[in-house]
Amino acid sequence: MTHERPQRVSDSKRCVDLIIQRVGKNITLGLPLGLGKPVQFANALYQRAKQDPSIELHIVTALSLVAPKPSQSLEKRFMDPFVERLYGDIPELAYARDVLNHQLPDNVKVSEFFFQAGNFLHHPEQQRRYICTNYTHAMRDLIALGVNVVGQLVAPDEDPDYPQQFSLSCNPDLSLDLFLNLRARETKDKPIALVAECNSQLPFFGPDAAVAVSTFDLVLQNKETEYPLFSAPQAPISAQDHLIGFYASSLLKDGGTLQVGIGSLGSALIYSTCLRHQNNADWQQLYRNLKVADRFPVAEECGGTAPFKKGLYGCSEMMMDGFIHLLEAGILSRKVYPDAGLQEQINQGVLDPKRSDDPRLQQGVIMHGGFYLGPRDFYHKLAQLTGEQRRLICMTSVNYINDLNDHRFGNQRLKVAQRVAGRFINSAMQCTLDGAAVSDGLEDGRVVSGVGGQYNFVAMAHELEGARSILTIRSTRTSGAKTLSNILFSYGHCTVPRHLRDIVITEYGIADLRGKADEQVYLALIRIADSRFQPELLKQAQKAGKVAQNFSLPAQWRNNTPQAIERILEDFQQNALFPAFPFGCDFTDDELKIGKALKLLKTRTSTRFGKVKTLFQALIFGSAGKDYAPLLQRMQLGKVDGYKAWLDRRLLILGLKNAGI
Repeated sequence: MTHERPQRVSDSKRCVDLIIQRVGKNITLGLPLGLGKPVQFANALYQRAKQDPSIELHIVTALSLVAPKPSQSLEKRFMDPFVERLYGDIPELAYARDVLNHQLPDNVKVSEFFFQAGNFLHHPEQQRRYICTNYTHAMRDLIALGVNVVGQLVAPDEDPDYPQQFSLSCNPDLSLDLFLNLRARETKDKPIALVAECNSQLPFFGPDAAVAVSTFDLVLQNKETEYPLFSAPQAPISAQDHLIGFYASSLLKDGGTLQVGIGSLGSALIYSTCLRHQNNADWQQLYRNLKVADRFPVAEECGGTAPFKKGLYGCSEMMMDGFIHLLEAGILSRKVYPDAGLQEQINQGVLDPKRSDDPRLQQGVIMHGGFYLGPRDFYHKLAQLTGEQRRLICMTSVNYINDLNDHRFGNQRLKVAQRVAGRFINSAMQCTLDGAAVSDGLEDGRVVSGVGGQYNFVAMAHELEGARSILTIRSTRTSGAKTLSNILFSYGHCTVPRHLRDIVITEYGIADLRGKADEQVYLALIRIADSRFQPELLKQAQKAGKVAQNFSLPAQWRNNTPQAIERILEDFQQNALFPAFPFGCDFTDDELKIGKALKLLKTRTSTRFGKVKTLFQALIFGSAGKDYAPLLQRMQLGKVDGYKAWLDRRLLILGLKNAGI
């Protein structure tokens, strides 16, 4: 490939031809985490490898997104139209589907350092190929694996503020540093190829995420083959999640720094933070009802209860959609600047940005993000940002965001100056009584998702003065028909070790663990556990000698029940506060009703006895279909042929009746 960089092509097969000419048939392909994968190029290269066994293809990436494909009858009837509506216009990532189906050819392997949660729990091949690494170490490990081709989805060079530049937009996280490192290592005998696939539906972000077009060797650009962005629909926020988010919102300090991850727990935090700012009277009422200040003094010591006058600055590896809601609410508004001396003067109150004409103040941003992924509405909002708003968001290197080491975008002094009153809020699956957190895998070693940047942020919270690491955990989980505690005496695996324990939140309150003796830590976590499990946890702690033998559970600890949670929020929810989908939903109203019924059916049929009982009830009570005609029509059960469809119809009607619909 002797052409001047980059060579532009419109055909993905031609792009693959040129790649093989440049690097040969032994290809280690690096692809960005999540949204930034160039689907047309990746599919063409994978298809070529399937056709040509002489090609050795190793794909190294994280979070390969695929749409769900349910197999069970009722679930399939429910999900298929929804999936078609959301993903019907998006080409599927072929290798990712073949991985799930155990259909990779022998000459192709895929290694990921972060899984789509739960997708590979029962997939031995991918469990064996999983690479356990911190997000900040992922680039190092990619290079060590011999990556010689990198593919990246980019926003095309159409922004007048960034001539002859592409935007890495959703994924500058690893790519910004990886490109430089690979170029520095490139030799005549070990060529590399950087491939950009243009998609004008990807919002253009700079300044760090904007790179010269000449960065790439090949550019695949064809308007006719562009596709919508893969979306992650909003998950419903339960009452349990809302209270966790509320407690977390009480720990935010006005004028501080915020990091938060994806999922309903993150959305719950965003909702309560907006409520604190926009509807402070109701927020304060719940704060008083919960007696937060009396029961959990750390909230008064580290947080606040008033609206955000100074605002928050976002510094998060993932810019989840909640940050845009914070921007719209006027909360994400504290600017930081790329000059340590200037930032320190502002922090000290020596310089007021509103009264100074210092030209460096023109470079202020309110958000540093490494990657983004979210619902369709989020992408629409990003695309609709004004030029001024977009300049306030800096998509950048994850190695700039996730630790305090010097980086070409800013040294440690600058990072410390920017990240005042840091609140690094991440969800975990389980927590042991000694304060260790389980977030990525099971006790037997199987990986659920990955470490990602959680360890990075927890460690950074211990390094920054005034910062806190906050782990949000649901107190219980359901396995079949059985309820289990997520606060455990011990576990055979952890993501965050006990010596980095800090703040843990469940729906029952806040455990402040930093610098505390073991007995205090054990009791603080028992206090916020579900009351059904408190006696056994206390017994185990006392048997281990971690809690005094004469300690007994105080009466005020023993009301940690789901019923109490429902009662706490009942009056607020009657006033339309703390809804399940405060930020919109991709499901229709009818689909939400059906989903509620299917969830109930799934719970009730999780055991053999439950299945038999439910089937018997469906035969007796699963009639009166005329009352549910639109819902049955949505499930293709308006008129049925055959016994299986007839039984599905009766099961659905039973589920709707039991769900109170």
